[in-house]
Amino acid sequence: MITQVREAEHVSERPTLSDFWRKNVAYQEAAELACVLKALRKVAGNIGENVGLVEYAGMSDQSSGNIILDPGTIMGAYPVPPDKIDALVGLVTHEALHRKHWSAYVWKLLEREFSGMSRRSVIGFQKMIHTGEDIYVDSTVDSSILGAYLKKVRSHALEVEARRLPDGDTCVDTLFWLWWAAASGYTGCSTLRDAYRTPLRVLDELSEDLLLLSCRSSGMTDRCTIRADLYRASWGEIEGMIRSFEMVDKRLYWSASPGKDLSCPQAQGNPEKGHKAILSQDLARSINIQLAATSADITLLIHSVVGHDCADVVPISRWDYHIPAHPVVDRRMVNRLRSLFYSYSDRTVHVNRGIASGRLDKRRLYRAPLDGNCFFQREQVPSLDWNVTLLVDASGSMRGNKWRMVENTIATIHKALLNCGVYFKAWAYFEIDGVCMLSSLVKGSRLFSVPPCGQTASGQAILAASLFMPRDRKKKVLVHITDGQCNYGLDVQYGIEHCLKNNIVLITLGCGCNQQEEMSRQYGTTVQFIRRFSQLPDAIENLFKWTVVYRGNERRIRRCLADNPQSLGMNRILRGTAHARA
Repeated sequence: MITQVREAEHVSERPTLSDFWRKNVAYQEAAELACVLKALRKVAGNIGENVGLVEYAGMSDQSSGNIILDPGTIMGAYPVPPDKIDALVGLVTHEALHRKHWSAYVWKLLEREFSGMSRRSVIGFQKMIHTGEDIYVDSTVDSSILGAYLKKVRSHALEVEARRLPDGDTCVDTLFWLWWAAASGYTGCSTLRDAYRTPLRVLDELSEDLLLLSCRSSGMTDRCTIRADLYRASWGEIEGMIRSFEMVDKRLYWSASPGKDLSCPQAQGNPEKGHKAILSQDLARSINIQLAATSADITLLIHSVVGHDCADVVPISRWDYHIPAHPVVDRRMVNRLRSLFYSYSDRTVHVNRGIASGRLDKRRLYRAPLDGNCFFQREQVPSLDWNVTLLVDASGSMRGNKWRMVENTIATIHKALLNCGVYFKAWAYFEIDGVCMLSSLVKGSRLFSVPPCGQTASGQAILAASLFMPRDRKKKVLVHITDGQCNYGLDVQYGIEHCLKNNIVLITLGCGCNQQEEMSRQYGTTVQFIRRFSQLPDAIENLFKWTVVYRGNERRIRRCLADNPQSLGMNRILRGTAHARA
């Protein structure tokens, strides 16, 4: 019966539970609704694995098995008030518990009983089952923090239902409300009529049996069967007692029709308004994009860049394939790369004052007769404001020695840039069953690997890797290593244009390619070719030299690539730059 929280009003003096943990809030509508949905999904995920996905109405066409929420209950004020968050947590908890304890299976066990009953008896029996299941699932978490959320939303739901009950003759709806209120410890019940006492005694015994059953350690199937038997027996006792009672709400909570489960609140709608709010298509898309940034499926992020009507986009997903890598690290190259970034990066001047030696500080002369700390010293500290991302083709053609050489190169770069202030990330992309997989190869100080397989979806991989590059770094370099042209998904031109728009230096290294003309037409001046994979470490080192010397200046680097299409040698440029700096 806990189906709506629309009537809940924000009352600031009421104590709220979500204030203690909800810190990710936003003032923009799509971002805030996405933050709320993330929090609710975490709550549902902690309850069980079979509870379904929490969504707003209008976000997905496939709603069977999912918990569908009415977005109208929280829209309008952002951030969403904490008491509304409490109500949503209680509602999601309630619906997730129904799925965890297989309430739908109990309904299916009782479907045979419905076919042999009259319409009135079916409605009354379903009201009893529906209320009994609410009492049972709520009792399983009464002693936990989730029980506190349920208590708040249940008390409000009882008040709302009480206002809808008739004041006249005895009513079936009032009987089951009284049963639900008594089992929940609600104190707002009025004086009982004599006609309710006998059936309530039977229902109270049923609720006691349900509470005892929730403490049993038997299997889930056995508990569902026992609950179904209890409902049959209790209905047989009270059916004759309530035959003369009035019935106001004549809706069914369950239908035997396939795919039509009326026990879920999303199928009932709002009894007062007749429907629930549904998100607009644009708002639902914006929320899904916000969620995709932290989820596995990032196809919507690609669509947000190239357009939602682009038919060339293939499904793309992040998947961290945890295979430990065992590379061979070139320690000399590690030292050369580290000294390269320290030597040619921009300098930031730091002034250290109040020291015992150095240059005399006029502002600290008063310290001379006291402790002598009247000197200062200027230091030029390297500003390693670099964002280096390595994107590696892990398609089927990269198996064997090619992939081992790539692993060794990534490990060497990772060792050189670890703990030196440079942001470094390495991605591998491959295709499985029509899905482009993007897997991170670096996690902290550990290096991982993937099994090369599938086709080459370079266009979408470049676009995805550029989207995940942090924006707080000014100098961004994306190095793409592949052995062939893109043959799956988006064209690489989408990724190249996105990198140009966001000032990301994109350089593609074609290693041992047999289709250089086709790759040149695809990548333009952003591609450089090397003959063998054994030359990859030297090519990467020279490429970093070129990039660091020109301070990540995109135009100068691209002009040099265009003027020297067959060479990555940098000795002459480095000598000239070194003399100029001296």
